[in-house]
Amino acid sequence: MEAYENLVGAGGGATWQNLFILLGKVQDTFGYVPREVISDLAARTSVSESRIYGALTCYRDFKVGESRFEEDVCGQ
Repeated sequence: MEAYENLVGAGGGATWQNLFILLGKVQDTFGYVPREVISDLAARTSVSESRIYGALTCYRDFKVGESRFEEDVCGQ
């Protein structure tokens, strides 16, 4: 996950303020957001994994793991 560490470093570290910007860059780099990235970002930002995961599932453009969420859980 060297590419991920480079993204975090280039963005000035992971904070709750830049969380979605960083998640977007991770998605662009890997084509999805790896579950281990969610765990790591939760630890770095003090935002729970469930909150990050829940937010990701509300946006159709994000993929978690290697599968795409097709269900619209936010009712949009």
